[in-house]
Amino acid sequence: MTRQSIVQISIFTLLSITAFSANAIICRWALDHQLIDPMSFTSLRLGSAALVLFAVMVWFHLRKVKLNKTLEPSNQRVSRGSWRAAIILFVYALTFSYGYVAISTATGALLLAGVVQLTILGYAVRNGEKLHLAEWIGVAVALMGLLYLVYPKLSTPSWWGLLMMTISSYAWGLYTINGRKSLNPLADTAFNFYRTLPMIVVASLLGFWLTEDTFLTYQGILLAVVSGGVTTGLGYILWYSALPKLSSSMASASQLLVPLIAAFGATWLIDEPITLTFVISAILMFAGLGLVLHGRNQYRKQAMKTP
Repeated sequence: MTRQSIVQISIFTLLSITAFSANAIICRWALDHQLIDPMSFTSLRLGSAALVLFAVMVWFHLRKVKLNKTLEPSNQRVSRGSWRAAIILFVYALTFSYGYVAISTATGALLLAGVVQLTILGYAVRNGEKLHLAEWIGVAVALMGLLYLVYPKLSTPSWWGLLMMTISSYAWGLYTINGRKSLNPLADTAFNFYRTLPMIVVASLLGFWLTEDTFLTYQGILLAVVSGGVTTGLGYILWYSALPKLSSSMASASQLLVPLIAAFGATWLIDEPITLTFVISAILMFAGLGLVLHGRNQYRKQAMKTP
């Protein structure tokens, strides 16, 4: 890869991780303050993401037609995601919303990062991808940093919340793995979200008929729409754009930045102090990411030397 492409991938990764962190803050804000129920939040989140992605797709298509109107029409097949990815996406979003209201933030963050890491790295190792020793050490150090960050706040979770968050974490790991194969991030992401629309309708109807917990407020609707249209839809495009060129270890380890950036966001938005515990955990997590990058760079150098 050229220096320019490395910089571009780094920017896409950082922006997508920042979007995910902002989404976590919005989700906590909406559900913790009981501004909206989990099913309605999930439905509005996915629906608004699909709407925004549709608008982005139309804009890119019109721009492409304008630039290439004198060229021969292309016979290349348009990438349209898959039903499998859409189901995984829906399961992730739904179980995350329901799991979050039954489990503490610290426990959820730790479980999400740990299960995602194990899922991505386990898949990579199973498929024959070799990891440098520094990468293994880096991932372990980064996880230690996250554990140190959330350990003082850990509480005994309910079995339902633990189950929901575990399923959500595993689904996000699978969705990330699937995204590494994407050749057209925008189209794949958009069509994956489109395919969740019938699932949203069915799940919403079932939720309305089977429970009496449906409630909406203006603030809750606004937060869900922002979560879907901005931090989810656009964030996923950036993440899918970077994924194919990220190593499994880097994709896995970068997820640890989500709770870290979210903590900074919470400090800025609700005046939570940055403690010594937070500073130490941040140092450990960034050191772990540095080792992951070092290990991947060593493999890159070895590959360049190999005829």
